Order: sequence, then C-alpha cells, then structure tokens
Amino acid sequence: MVTPLSPPEGAVAGGSLFAGVDVAEFAGLRWTPGAARPRFEQDTWSFQGWADASMQMRAAEKRWQFGLIRNPRWRTVAKELALAWLHPADERVVILPAARRTACHPRTCHSRLFHLTFWFNWLTDRGISSLAEVGQHEVEVFLRDYSEIKDADGNVLRAKKNRTLVTIVKVIQSIADYAPLLSADRYRDDFRPWGARTPGRVLGTPCRPPNSTPPLPDEVLHPVLSAALYIVDTLGPHLLDLLNTVAEQRNRVAGLRRNLPPGMDQVLPGVMARLLVREYVEPNRPLPELDTGSIRRRLRERGWSPEDPLLRVNFAPLANQLGAQRLTGPEIELVRPSIRAALDQVGLAPPWCRDAPTVARAHDGTLVPWSEPRQGGPELDGLRWLCFNAALIAVAALTGMRNSELMELTIGGRHTEQVADDLARHYLHSKVVKGRRWGGEPDEWVVVEQAYRAAEFAERLAAHCGRPAEPGAALFGRFSSFRHGLYAHFRDWVNDPAGGGRLGLAPIPDHPVTLRALRRTLALELAARPGGVIAAKVALKHISISTTEGYSHRPDGAQAVFHAEWKAAAAKENLRSAVEAFREFQAGQMPAGPGAARLVETFTAVDAALAEQARANPSVVDSDRQVELLLKAKAATLHPGAANYCWFDDPSQALCLKLAGVTEASTPLAGMCDSARCPQATHHAQHRPVWVTIADNTSELLDSRRIPAGEKHRLKAEHQRARAVIDQIDRAAGDDGSR
Repeated sequence: MVTPLSPPEGAVAGGSLFAGVDVAEFAGLRWTPGAARPRFEQDTWSFQGWADASMQMRAAEKRWQFGLIRNPRWRTVAKELALAWLHPADERVVILPAARRTACHPRTCHSRLFHLTFWFNWLTDRGISSLAEVGQHEVEVFLRDYSEIKDADGNVLRAKKNRTLVTIVKVIQSIADYAPLLSADRYRDDFRPWGARTPGRVLGTPCRPPNSTPPLPDEVLHPVLSAALYIVDTLGPHLLDLLNTVAEQRNRVAGLRRNLPPGMDQVLPGVMARLLVREYVEPNRPLPELDTGSIRRRLRERGWSPEDPLLRVNFAPLANQLGAQRLTGPEIELVRPSIRAALDQVGLAPPWCRDAPTVARAHDGTLVPWSEPRQGGPELDGLRWLCFNAALIAVAALTGMRNSELMELTIGGRHTEQVADDLARHYLHSKVVKGRRWGGEPDEWVVVEQAYRAAEFAERLAAHCGRPAEPGAALFGRFSSFRHGLYAHFRDWVNDPAGGGRLGLAPIPDHPVTLRALRRTLALELAARPGGVIAAKVALKHISISTTEGYSHRPDGAQAVFHAEWKAAAAKENLRSAVEAFREFQAGQMPAGPGAARLVETFTAVDAALAEQARANPSVVDSDRQVELLLKAKAATLHPGAANYCWFDDPSQALCLKLAGVTEASTPLAGMCDSARCPQATHHAQHRPVWVTIADNTSELLDSRRIPAGEKHRLKAEHQRARAVIDQIDRAAGDDGSR
C-alpha cells in the first residue's frame, strides 16, 4: 500500500499538492515576456508564450484542454499527472518509486493527455464515476475498443499504430504509478492495470520496434531527385528574376494614384485608342488576360455577362500606362469600342513569361522556354510554391535531415568554409529536437554543394512567399502534411504535361514518399549501393564525406546519429553480401580477381565448419544465421564497390594505400582503387555488367577517328584490362564467355 503525501503548508485540506502552481515556472520553461502564463487551476493551459517551442509543435499542441474531460475530479487528476511528467525532479515526484525519471517533452505530454481524455470519458460513458471502480476488465475492454479505428456505423477501418497503443497503456498505468500525488481520485491501492507487465509485454510487441521504413525504389527516387534538382538549378534563377520583376511593377503601381484624374472623360477614348495602337496593335502584342479568379469575381459580384467579349481583358495594365491603378466601370464603357477593336486584331494572352528565356529540356537537351505564358496571382503563387517545395525535397533527400530539423533551418543559417583553393565545406545550421530537452539544441550539418544551393535558393525565394525574410526567421517553416500536401503538389506538377512534361522530366510513379523514406533511402544508398540513383545524380562519395565530416565535427549532433544509422545499415548489407558470395561459392560460382584465392580459403573453412556442425548435431539445419556468425569477422572487412569487392583485412597489402604512399589506414582509398591488380579485390557475377560497359565504351572510343594516338594507347590498355576481368569472371563461374 502507498501512503498519500501530505499537502503543502497553507494548502486547503483535501486540495492538490500543486494548488496555485505556475506551470511554466514549475516546468522550467523560458517564457515570452508579457505572455499569459498557465496556472494549475485553469482548465485550459496555453503554451503560446513558450519561447523555446520547436517549429514542429502545432498550435493545438500548445493548448491543453482539460475541460474536455467531463468528470471534474478527473480534470484535477490529469493536471497532476501532467505536472509530474513535465518535472520528475520535483521533490513531490522524485520520491515515488514508479515515477518516470526523465522529463517528458510538452508535445509528449499533450499526446498523453489526448489519450487520457479518451480513457476518462470512456469510463464516464459507462456510468463509472470513480477510479476506484476500475478493474482489469474495464482496461482490457477499453484497449480492445481503442485499438481499432471505426467509421460512423461501427465498422472497423484499420488498427491503430503500435506506438499509439503503447502510449495509452502507459497513460492508464500512470494513474497507479503516481497514485500518492493524486488528490481527487485514484485506483484501488491493490490495483495496477496489467500488473507489473510493461506496455510492450501487454501488446506483445516491442515499445521501440526496429526501423521498418522501407527505402524508395529507384523508379521513384530517380524522377523525384532529378526533378527537384532541375527545378532548383535550372528553373529557379529564372523564377527569381520573374518574381523580382513582378515585385518592382507592384511597387510602381502602388505609387500611382488610384483613379484617373477628374476631367478626363472627354479625352479618354482618344488617349486610350492611341495607347492601344502604339503599345499593342502596331507591335502585334496581345492584350493582357485576366486571371480566372478575377473573372469569377466579375461574374459573381459585378454582374458581368459570360458573353461579354471584354470579360477576360485585364484593364489594370492599361490604367497603369495612363498613370492610374484602375479604370472605373463608366471609364471602361467609354473605352470599350477601342479595346474591342484592338482585341479583335491582336487577341489575348497572359501578361507574364511571354518571351521567357530558354532552358535545356531534362531528357534531351533541346531548348524550350522555361515557362509558358502565365497570368498573375494564383498561377505565379503555384509556381513559387512548387520551387519552394522542390528546394525542401532536395535538401531532405541529400542530407537525411528529420522533418523537425528541416523546420528549424533559418534564414541566414548557412555558411561556407574555404578549406583550400578548390575545396569548400558547406554548413547548414539547425536544431536537434528529437531526444533533446525543451525546444532542441543548436546543431549544424556538413552538406554537399547541391543541398547548400537548394537551401540558398529557398532563402532567396522566402522573401517572395509572404513570409518573414529577416535573418533568424524560419527557412521552410512548419509543414504539417508532406506526403499529401507539399509532395503531392510537386508530383502532380511533374506529371502534368503542361508542367514537367513539357520540360522533359520523367513522370513520378504513384508511390508514397515521406521524409522518413528519404532519410532511410539515403542511409541505405550510402551503406549498400555505391552505384545507386543518388550516386548517378550527385557524387555519392561527396555525400559520404560530408556526413562523416559532420559526424567528426559534432560527435554528439544529429549528423552523428544519421552517420551511425547508415553505418549500421552498411554492416548489415556487408554481411548480406558476404553470405550471398558464400552461397555462390557453394553453388560452384567462384569469385575472380587477385584476391579470389584468399576468399576461397575463407569460404572453404566456413564450409568445413558447417559440415562439422552438421555431423555433430544432425538435427540442426544449415541456415543463413549460422553462416552469418561464421562470416561476421570477414564481412567486417568488406568495402563494396561498383565494380568489385574490397576485403580490407590487411592494410599493408592494399594497393591503393601503396599508390598513395599511406602506411596506415582504417579504410581503403576508393578513388585510387585498381581492383584488377589489388590482392584484396575480388570480382563477382554482379560486377560483370559494369566491366562490360567499360569494355564497350572504350571499344567505341578506340574506333573513333577523333581520339589522339596517345590517348588511344591508354584506352587500349584499359579495354584489355576490362576484357581480362570479364574473362576471369566467366571462367570462375564456369561460363564459356558466350554471353
């Protein structure tokens, strides 16, 4: 039995131990001066004044509504639990043996209160008014009901995610764990939901399951990354020029008088007729077309007829040329005949991008205008946000940042360090929010130039997106829906023939793309696919170097976490590759290359060990797990390349180190690899297509009359080496070389 703590001195008898508490001060939150501070007795706690709130925190998460709990006594219970979660070091909390010892982030607390509200109201709906009436039957029934998402008719749509169910089990058990603090109500002293079982054991699943986010397939990643970089690097500069021009015109128009000066009615028809002839008819320039939103307002609010020939004419540019911002209805009627005559001769066209500069199409290099003619307003807004989204996608795909870290990027939060005349190191400044206390901690990422350029472009574009553009303001801001909002708009434009199709961008398949998937894909690309899609578009070696530099520069930072993630993935992939090579050996497909003999010795020893195990214990079936255990040490030395495997188990034998004059190193120098001569390199069947491509390319160059004789001598040696490697692979595989 637990004994309730005594209320503090001066508290009302039977009242809460936290009566009168200033929540912000109690939790140690830095508060904005002058902002309202939540107090314990209030049924709504507003955290709008929290100065260190992360950009990821939604407005709803800053508003804790205890009033949604229908039983007033249980509102007090929820408040006491919230304070205990926020500040576990408080003297009233720290003495509880079952209390959590680390502080919960306010976002986590809000999530727990959300589930707690459902639990309390579920009990109220079943006529339970005291927690002392709750038993194991009630919690089991609630968990069963709460684990399914149902429609209005009670039909089950899908099961809730495991992490949601883990949270609700924790919340239900917390009422027992913090019982001595609860002044208004509590479970029976001898009752704890599910006893001593942890949430993971209750649900039969681990509380922290392994990373199950699948990487993006090549057919999705390739068009996504290609389109994002094309938009940023090719279309971006032209868009900025256009937006600057639009802004300059807007400023000029703002300086004009609103209407034409009085007394122009008599001369206006003649002035307009001369203007139309000079500016539109003689140069055969179409009149400016009105955007669709303004056309709808004319029809809905101003009584225009759908059959009016001037319905789609934008009169504002004509008024601007006469020194005013607009033409009134009577003035339009005065000049209607001359505008109608000009319209019949030159027609209509959107006012912007009529003579747009040309760019090279993505797939064939032919030149096309970077944009079709566009109206103002929504069309320019859509193009602006498209490019902004493309910059975000490029930064996410090339850095591996989490969404919380992308949201914390700021205007001016980047710099370049010139390491040498031809070598620069690029930094992006952000915050690490996940796993860090109260609002996150400053951090920086070392990134490749393409990611840096995308962030720089987004920074220049932010000033045209109606957002704060001063240093320190959020660069990308808070985005709540990446997959169904931001990314969906980007994909739809790329797949639209009038958008990306005209520019030769490959269509993007309908496949879910999330920031987690982009991060996971980059980790696996670095770990296992030296010739993957990112390597084809951006130098994968440079990304690997950048992430490693970031890890070394800040060993406790977010990039270190990402570095560890892809290193763990690399270890798994290397072990899988070693097992695959061993299985090929068992099937009679031998490795080739200078290091083949040593590798065969290792595989022969493993095969013998497996045979011995089979004789000692015939009931045990040979499995990949046994092979993995025997090959684990060998796999740790594997460094996969696009054209070979490097088994870097003896640095003194590594040809790349000898060529570089390096005596000690923990990894090979991939840029100096000569696998045809290195005694630690092997070639396998999956490497054959790479060598075939090298042989075919050098053969074509040797047949060219434009190649100098000296260069042909070098190419001939390279071609012979490639053919020799192909022959070795074929002989090792028992192939006659006919394929």
